[in-house]
Amino acid sequence: MLLVEDDEDDYVIVRDMLEAVRGQRYALEWVTEYDSAIGILRENRHDVCLCDNFLGAKQGTALLADAQAAGCRVPIIILTGQGNRDLDLKAMYAGAADYLVKGEVSPPLFERAIRYAIERKRADEAREKLIRDLRSALSQIKTLSGLLPICAMCKKVRDDKGYWNQIEAYIHEHADVVISHGICPECTRRLYPEFFTSGEGQQQSS
Repeated sequence: MLLVEDDEDDYVIVRDMLEAVRGQRYALEWVTEYDSAIGILRENRHDVCLCDNFLGAKQGTALLADAQAAGCRVPIIILTGQGNRDLDLKAMYAGAADYLVKGEVSPPLFERAIRYAIERKRADEAREKLIRDLRSALSQIKTLSGLLPICAMCKKVRDDKGYWNQIEAYIHEHADVVISHGICPECTRRLYPEFFTSGEGQQQSS
């Protein structure tokens, strides 16, 4: 977990609150400078980031935007000393995982906010993977559509470059099927009439 906080007293408060969470231990990395935080977040090696909204002359919502622009995928929870609805909405629209008021947060609430942020990130990553897999599958699907010129005599197919191909090769190239060969009863009767000299032969060939 990464904490972006320029006040050491607030760092101690956050550290102690995390240590008070039952059944869970957090490895906390603390950074005080805005630019350093951006560089660390770009690495995407933390599960979650806690960021104070006031970092000298800059705000946590600005860090959130800059981190996302730099390729950060770590969920960021904005921390502030006083509740403010406008700031709450600003953080939400900026893509913050949550918005917490320091004086109103208990260890259980803190743990829940962190857990929800991590699980939402995992759900988003799973959804993005599914979308990529579906796009990949769709790109591999081959379909036949439109006018298909076929020779009336030899049954070869003319492709879009003007070349004539065996119909088996054409279908295999343009559709996700494998061609197997056989002889239908009508062709068998025409090519091998000796098989149809008796009723028994008719039954066997069919």
